[in-house]
Amino acid sequence: MTNGQKLVVYVGPYAFPDGGAAARRIYGNCISLKSAGYDVVVTSGQMSDEVDKKYNGIPVVSLNERRHEDLPTLLKHLMYFSAGKVTVDWLNSLDKKPESIILYSGYSPYLFRLLPWAKKNGVKIIFDVVEWYDPPNLMARFFSPYYLNIELAMRYLIKRCDGLIVISDYLRKYYAPAVKNIVQVPPTVDLINISPSDLYRNQNSTKFVYAGTPGSKDALSSIIAAVFKADALGERVEFHIAGVPIDRLVDFLPSTDNNSDFVGRVVKCHGVLSHMDTMNLVRTSDYSIILRPDKRSIQAGFPTKFVESMAVGTPVIANLTSDLGRYLKDGFNGFVCPNSDIDSLVEVIKRCSQYNDRECMRLRARETAESYFAPEVYSDEFLKLIG
Repeated sequence: MTNGQKLVVYVGPYAFPDGGAAARRIYGNCISLKSAGYDVVVTSGQMSDEVDKKYNGIPVVSLNERRHEDLPTLLKHLMYFSAGKVTVDWLNSLDKKPESIILYSGYSPYLFRLLPWAKKNGVKIIFDVVEWYDPPNLMARFFSPYYLNIELAMRYLIKRCDGLIVISDYLRKYYAPAVKNIVQVPPTVDLINISPSDLYRNQNSTKFVYAGTPGSKDALSSIIAAVFKADALGERVEFHIAGVPIDRLVDFLPSTDNNSDFVGRVVKCHGVLSHMDTMNLVRTSDYSIILRPDKRSIQAGFPTKFVESMAVGTPVIANLTSDLGRYLKDGFNGFVCPNSDIDSLVEVIKRCSQYNDRECMRLRARETAESYFAPEVYSDEFLKLIG
């Protein structure tokens, strides 16, 4: 399994390599680890008939931990407390134990098993902390097994780990008093295999894009309302949406009788696309838009879509949540929206339409990705973390 270098194993209930932003986060960190000289193995929690395979040179072991996905929600969350046992059995089966294990997600069930296992076997346990969910209501905060499991892990168990990889300054500040060995790594992308746009520019209108699953994170309704208003004011705009099923678009549209004209002419919903097709849509747009509310889960996380937009050379319009202020510079590689209000976004859309040096801005967006979001940039951080 290894060539004599120190072995690091990523573990958790995620799907890999086809697990959305989580899988892309793990893959980016694996590139960082490999460039730092470590051997890396990823264990995946998804059900699979193929136990052992490779993804771009990284061994992947499917442990089939996620065997309760089809159960009703409450029962599924209760059964989740048995998770991690198969992972520990697999670790025990290894002839050579890893130098470190990195846990992504899994939270309390995994930590209850892995913390004592790591101590017993002299293995460092590191948690990759990328979010802190907000319970949807008070009932969930105090009575949902799922959210109780997360709160227990975030507030107590993660602080017992030997080291942390944190995605944001918010999480670094929270854990710094309790854990000394912390590295801060934003989402990264394999820029070698992601080409930027060829300085595409839409001549007839300004083409904006939203890519993702809105949930409670992104204010998609506000973005659509702002585009609607900008169009009514005479701005020549297109707004493309990927990640929202076409039959659900109506949930995000403003209450108006003009939607039938607006949808199709200005708003173009592409439905749920593959990651490659989504990236191509972003690549051929003038700007991507990220508008998010100011709450704990937003400040603790970091939008992967921001990194991927910069990677393909598409400037970003965003309000400054999380650590975006470190990377997004108004008029340089995108535009800063002062807040998440509709009228504020309308004014930014006007600025975008009037901006005449889009080719330079696209180059600067890609340069931002090369400076801050290439996995190799963080190799030394992982060397400090693991040793």
